Amino acid sequence: MQRLDRAGIEALLQTEQFKSWFAELSGLNHRLELLEAGIERAAEACAEASFRSSYWQEQAEEALLRSADLENTCHNLRIQIAQLENQAFDRLADFERVRDEVTELWVRITAIEHRCDDHPDEATRVRARARHQGELKKLRAQYAARNERKEALWHEEELLWMQVAEQTLMVPEIEVRSKRLAQRYSHLMARVEELQKREAAASEELADEREELAAVQVQLAELRAAAREWFSCVCHENFLYWPVGDDSKLALVLALVTNQTDYNIEVTSGQIYQCETERGVKYLEPIRVAGAPDEDDERLSRFFEEVA
Repeated sequence: MQRLDRAGIEALLQTEQFKSWFAELSGLNHRLELLEAGIERAAEACAEASFRSSYWQEQAEEALLRSADLENTCHNLRIQIAQLENQAFDRLADFERVRDEVTELWVRITAIEHRCDDHPDEATRVRARARHQGELKKLRAQYAARNERKEALWHEEELLWMQVAEQTLMVPEIEVRSKRLAQRYSHLMARVEELQKREAAASEELADEREELAAVQVQLAELRAAAREWFSCVCHENFLYWPVGDDSKLALVLALVTNQTDYNIEVTSGQIYQCETERGVKYLEPIRVAGAPDEDDERLSRFFEEVA
């Protein structure tokens, strides 16, 4: 995950590669919404009393199980985050210890060099350097090795904190999905109690739409995987993330979907927001970025017409 400032993200949003990727993702998300709505309508239409009641009960139980699985995933992620943080602090302690060693070696080397150079005549200085040549060679070799180790420890520590940030950002998204699934469970159980006998009419349509939904989800997964490589960001289900400069506590966030209910503000697809890495998308702040792609873009209009 690359650190980009606001200007860097603005420049990225203007590239043809990003516009093309965003247009395709937005079109697929739009098609996904249409398919999900169509599947629910078809499922409702194709079931009679006993079948429909059992069907929606199974769906409700599945949602509850998925919600519980997601909560368990969050719990495991928090354990992993704590372990990564402990590893990062251990690397920091090692780094500081090695840095002190490097400083001490440098002081010793400098002291010997100054002692040799302090002699008044050149012949004495040459003899002094020859006398300390072996010691200086050994100290310089030790200095080079310890300095290399110091740099490696710093790199390891940075990588660990990046992993902490990535997994910390993932938790709030999963919690939102879990909450949504729990709400779905309550909704479907209420529907089961009220359903009456109805005649099945659209089972073939239902199967076709489910197959297309799976294909769209595969395409979306491929696009999100490509975003990590192309745009040097963290890409989860509904957002892209970039850390803000040297501040590991803040991230710039690009919304990939429109959602008016699950977050602290209405989230619009294609808009830039800011969040704290600790709280993630639980608390978003809007940031208006000039030139960001929107739903009026001609690319999106053409794409929507093709996939509709």
